[in-house]
Amino acid sequence: WGHYISFLFGVQKHTTGMDRLLNKFRIRSSLARECLAECLGVYIMILFGCGSVAQVTTSENSNGHYLSINLGFALGTTFGVYVSRGVSGAHLNPAVSLSLCFLGRHPWTRLPFYVLFQILGAFMAAATVALQYYGKGKM
Repeated sequence: WGHYISFLFGVQKHTTGMDRLLNKFRIRSSLARECLAECLGVYIMILFGCGSVAQVTTSENSNGHYLSINLGFALGTTFGVYVSRGVSGAHLNPAVSLSLCFLGRHPWTRLPFYVLFQILGAFMAAATVALQYYGKGKM
């Protein structure tokens, strides 16, 4: 109802210091927002997936089994899609981005940027898992 009241009666919404600060640091480029969303989505997906693989591998199946890996990738993919779908469409994979370009549902000009940031997100997640499990067994 607040929108209707402000429209009808001309009541202005007061901006707080936090609103001004958030507006100052807002990413205005839609391409940059989409690329960062893809990077974060892939990061989450690979972090959960490879993290579950590392957990099962380093514990020699005492802290998880094959099903743990499946659930890790399933949860990682779900969370990655949830994080990035509203901004970039949640491709989360260069093959998906390429196929959408072939189908005419995604512009070719954005493909190299999407692929670059998807690969960057995957490498950052793999590095995070490697640093977490460094020296903890056969990895």
